[in-house]
This record gives sequence, C-alpha cells and structure tokens, in this order.
Amino acid sequence: MKLKDKFVRRLSSKEDKGDEFGFTNRYAEGVQRIIRQDGTFNVKRIGERKLIFHELLNMNWMRFTLFILFYYTVVNLLFATLYLLIDYNGIGMTSDYQVHNNFLVALFFSAQTLTTVGYGSLYPLSGTVSLLAASEALIGLMGFAIFTGLMYGRFANTPHSLRFSKQALIGPYKNGMGIMFRAANARNHNLTELEVKVTLAMVITADGKTSRKFYPLTIDNNRITYFPLNWTMVHHINEDSPLYGMTLQDMSDAEVELLIMIKGFNETSSQEMHARFSYTHREMVWNAKFKLPYYFDEKGATVFELNKIDDFELLEPVIVTEAVAAAVSE
Repeated sequence: MKLKDKFVRRLSSKEDKGDEFGFTNRYAEGVQRIIRQDGTFNVKRIGERKLIFHELLNMNWMRFTLFILFYYTVVNLLFATLYLLIDYNGIGMTSDYQVHNNFLVALFFSAQTLTTVGYGSLYPLSGTVSLLAASEALIGLMGFAIFTGLMYGRFANTPHSLRFSKQALIGPYKNGMGIMFRAANARNHNLTELEVKVTLAMVITADGKTSRKFYPLTIDNNRITYFPLNWTMVHHINEDSPLYGMTLQDMSDAEVELLIMIKGFNETSSQEMHARFSYTHREMVWNAKFKLPYYFDEKGATVFELNKIDDFELLEPVIVTEAVAAAVSE
C-alpha cells in the first residue's frame, strides 16, 4: 500500500535531508533496512580497496588468533624446508640434543630463530645457514612488531558498548503522542557528554515516482552529561513532526525507519565514541511505555538492571488530544 495523499502533500513541503545523511534517495521494491541492528550499513560495496592491517584490526578474535597461528606455522614450515634443501648439515647441535628427525631439527631451529629465542642447543655452522637464519630473524622481528601494534590497536579500539532497547514505543507524551526508545551502557567504563541525532527515513510516492525521503527528528532530551543509568530519548509527535497524525499502518505503508546516531566520550579509553542503530516500523509498539529498569535498595543505593531496559507495558486505549484526533481523521 502507498502512503495516503494527505501525508504525501504535507511531507513534500518539508525539507528533505537526504544529502546531509549521505544515503541515496532512490528506492526499489523489496529494498531492505538502511542500518542493521549491529550498527553497520546494509550496503554491499564492490571494488573497494581493502587494507590487510585494517582487516586484521576489525576481524573477530577467533579469526585473528587463527591467522596468527597460520602465519607462525607457515613461516616455520617454509624455512624448515629451506634449511633441509639448502644445507641441513649447516645446523649444529649440542651432543646431548635428543631430537634426531631431520625435519623436526630444522623446524625447531626455525622456530628458535624466528622468535630470536636461541636456546643454544641448535646453532648455525655454515655461512649459508647463517645467512638464511639472519633473514628469518629479520622477518620474525618485523612480524612480531606488526602483531604487537595490532594487539595494541585491537585493545585500544574499544567498541561503543551501547545497548539499545529492542523496540521503539509510541505512547502518550505531553498531552499528545511521542515515539521513544532507550539505550544503556553495557560495559563498566564511563561515558560522558552524549548527544543523539535521529533521522526519519520514509518511502513516498509523488508524481508517479517512488523515492526514499529523509527528515531530521527533534529529540527533546537529545543531550546528557553522565550515563550511569538508561537514557530514554523521545520525539514529540506534534504538528511539526513528519509523523504527525500517522497510525502504525501508515508507518508501515511508508516503510518508516528511525536512523539513530549517538556520539559521546569514553573517559576510560580517552576516545570519542560513535554508535549507530535503527528501528523499522516492525520494531515499533503502539500505545506502550517503558518500565523502570532500576530501584532503590534498603541502603538507599540505586540498583540498575541492564537486562530490563527492553521491558515495557501496554497501556489502555488513550484519549488523544483534539489536534491529534483531527490529524488522524483528515
């Protein structure tokens, strides 16, 4: 179904912020959401240049660990083979060395050279082996320096740690209606000076052309200084709102998506933090309000339960204001 003409006329008069958002206005049937719930854009980029260092910084820890093990194993196997082929007799060993398999001797000599451990039980004798060992030691020093930088970068590049509520709610607010969602800090570091920007994406058909339009939404409490508890962000659906007068079915027809961007400062890592999230019309609950996720214990301390930021309750049918009723019935 297409969005009603009364909404199309009103929205066509509003300023479209598509250029500022940086996403295309073009639309095709069946196009998926713009931002996934993990914060990444739902875009497949073909032909982009990939940097190995950047890939290693951002891959998950399991893949990163397997890559390190793979690199270490391949380099040692390669140099062990070279020692066997070039001059195995150029590897000296102490009289009490108890490994006698030629390949294992070459492999252990390679591992000791690559890591610059040098136990003394294996050592180069010939000039050829000495030259090859010196080359391997250089590769080892450079490789471990790179991996040390990668480890520091991975630990220093802390994720944003924000946890968003699973649903956005639409319910009574300021003698009218509001759309609200909330977030909380899921980790034990301190976040301060947070600010949120919300953009509304809607699919509109005007003059026979269907396109996606973007409108900025005002958030009443768009800034907070400290973040020890949850943060409920609310957009007042008043006469100036693009959502004014819409029902949940209207939002579904327009394929509404709330695009959320939060930035702040992580005191623990001394880094600026950015987080993205989105809610589609399928993740919006009509006529509901959030439950409090915290309480006060017997000693007067505030107890915040992070796993309860998704909890909400449905309300009895509300009496909307005359302005809202008139907008819905136009």
